[in-house]
Amino acid sequence: MTPPLATRPRTVAAAAMFKPCVLALVLAPLLLGGCASMSESECRVADWGRVGHNDGARGEPERQLAAYTEDCGQSGVVPDAAAYRQGWDVGIQRFCTPASGWQQGLQGRSSKGAVCAGQPGHEGFARALNAGLQVYQTRQRMQNNTQDINRLHKKLESATSDDEKRRIRQQLQDIDREQYRLRGLMGQQQLLAP
Repeated sequence: MTPPLATRPRTVAAAAMFKPCVLALVLAPLLLGGCASMSESECRVADWGRVGHNDGARGEPERQLAAYTEDCGQSGVVPDAAAYRQGWDVGIQRFCTPASGWQQGLQGRSSKGAVCAGQPGHEGFARALNAGLQVYQTRQRMQNNTQDINRLHKKLESATSDDEKRRIRQQLQDIDREQYRLRGLMGQQQLLAP
């Protein structure tokens, strides 16, 4: 059965635009639905102490409660702010540890340091976060060097003059020395793990 004339693309260009438009219409509710902090049903059955605890344990800022208040308020539900804060206070203490700071640093999440400011254990968390961030940055530099090495090898394959080949080989040697230095540095940095 052929689709009605109104839904059928009329040209090749229209057909090319038709598929992305349909895809956008299908995905829009899914993407927009991800903006809400909680669904209406979640708001109605939420254990606000547990929600606060889980947010704190993940290093979410306490201001997340404002998003719940706004989203759940549209459903006529008012979050229990006292229970949320009590749970968050316990959860954030689980997050603000040196081990957590180290893991956050290894993932390059420098912004997580602010959530622990003023919390018990903040100093250990901050030290470990900074140590983990140093490892993260060293890894990033090593990955960039690896990309440069791959790019230079391709360039070397297509080089025609001996001078150009010599220059590229020198660059490769320089990067190799840098990689060796960075591997040693990373070994020293990893000794700071809690």
